[in-house]
Amino acid sequence: MIGRALFLKGLLVATGGLDIWDPPDPGFPSAPPSPAPVPVPVAPAVPGAAGNVIRVQLGDGTIETLDIEKYLYGVVPLESPPTWPAAALQAQAIVARTYALQKRTLSRAYDVVATDADQRYGGVAAEHPASSAAVDATRGQTLAYLGGSASVFYSACCGGHSADANELWGHAGLPYLRGVDDPYCTASPDYRWQRTLPLDRARAALADKLNGVPQAAELDDPDDSGRPRTVTFRGDGGSMLALSVSDVRSRFGSDTVRSLWLREIDFDRTQAVPLVVIEGSGRGHGVGLCQWGARGMALNGASAPAILAHYFPGTAVTGG
Repeated sequence: MIGRALFLKGLLVATGGLDIWDPPDPGFPSAPPSPAPVPVPVAPAVPGAAGNVIRVQLGDGTIETLDIEKYLYGVVPLESPPTWPAAALQAQAIVARTYALQKRTLSRAYDVVATDADQRYGGVAAEHPASSAAVDATRGQTLAYLGGSASVFYSACCGGHSADANELWGHAGLPYLRGVDDPYCTASPDYRWQRTLPLDRARAALADKLNGVPQAAELDDPDDSGRPRTVTFRGDGGSMLALSVSDVRSRFGSDTVRSLWLREIDFDRTQAVPLVVIEGSGRGHGVGLCQWGARGMALNGASAPAILAHYFPGTAVTGG
């Protein structure tokens, strides 16, 4: 969640929403996602089931088949805290429903997995009255663009401006995923963050491409939101190494590099153990719905459709 993200017909897709409660290693995508399964226009028939059904592969490999609304009862409380405002939970329910319905496929025995690789699903044990009420209030509603399904993505916190899907994954031609200003997520603990990494660990992480000990780092080539596209490290003897931010995150770890929006990388050699000090904004990929921003908008009185219209401009909530 995460990390996560959501998706659609004929387009490349990303993994599901990031866990806003900061798991040790959330799996938000940092490289072009793999193609989506072939969509199924009609859900598989299940005796006794009404409406749309979804097939969920559980952690033990078994597959649970259930109505999409019941599935969401076990998803929404794990993707957004049930204590958040109703409108934020309703927005989460709509994007989670849109995602799940788009993942239905005949190419395998299941549609989604019950982890951050799609959306976290905890079954009946995860259900909460507030989350279930949000699912019920939006029953059947999905997000659409120009008469078809919109490609929906979400992450924990965008850091003040959502990211451009074209910059991150090459999703050109989706004007509602180009990124928007977001003054609503400042309450997130990851709105601004700082993490440290022992210099020796940084050296080991870069050793295959950089000679000696890293001496400095520069953030280069910012996109329109301010996110740098590359990081240039300078090592011993004038050696230099330019890496994408996603590569830096992969090498240093997702708990150290909490998002793709880096603001500064410095070196503190005054400590007994020299450190690399990394500062950044947000948590996750930052594309689409900002979960903490949805909370902030809801606290300001925005409805779920208004929240989604802000993060996915030009789209509309349909169905229900």
